[in-house]
Amino acid sequence: MITYDSLEIQQAYVERQGLEFQMLSDVGSEVIKRYDLLNETVELTSRAYGIPYPGTFILDPNGRVLDRFFERGYQRRNTVSSIAVKLGNPLWGTGVDGARLATDHLDVVAYPTDGVVAPGNRFSVVLDVTPKPGMHVYAPGNHSYQVVALRVNPQEGLVVHPAIYPEPGIYHFEPLNEHVEVYDQPFRIVQDITIPIMSEIRERAASGGTLTIDGVFEYQACDDAICYNPVDLPVRWMLTLRPMVTD
Repeated sequence: MITYDSLEIQQAYVERQGLEFQMLSDVGSEVIKRYDLLNETVELTSRAYGIPYPGTFILDPNGRVLDRFFERGYQRRNTVSSIAVKLGNPLWGTGVDGARLATDHLDVVAYPTDGVVAPGNRFSVVLDVTPKPGMHVYAPGNHSYQVVALRVNPQEGLVVHPAIYPEPGIYHFEPLNEHVEVYDQPFRIVQDITIPIMSEIRERAASGGTLTIDGVFEYQACDDAICYNPVDLPVRWMLTLRPMVTD
């Protein structure tokens, strides 16, 4: 971790937070500027001027950078678990609360990447979807069929980012000689959400309150002979709020 703080300030922070990783003191932000990480959204006259954009690098065992996730401000940033799930790592069954849902056409596990979040956290809500044998659902693509969609119900201040859908397969519908984008194997939809930094949420977090996020998973399933009626499947994610770490 790199900051523009002096060694004394950093050491006090390390002891206060119980950190076990190394930190780099970059007084004057020389290294931050050299790597073009200076946060230019901060006013020159601000006490916080000199900070870098917050970011996370993903390294392989040989130390090579595989991916990176950067944010515009220090108060709003990705959680580690939300990064992990976007890189394909399974989280269900590792302590996060979720729900198993089933219809005649598919099975769904709905869970958040983080059971506890703070104002400013950017985390993900996830649907792991498994079509039943012989079934497929339509993926976004170059066709007019009803595609799968995850829609999160709006709440004041809640920032809902565009959902991430995986690459589809291609289904060949022989009677019409159509080649259509579908999901017929297990797939994952990831929806990033940023918790607002607003007084009502911060007060609720200070008392260990909760946040409920509701949404709908929309799809239309087909097999080789029949396209079934569209389905709106309600989904819900329950989270505990915690205060922001500000020092």
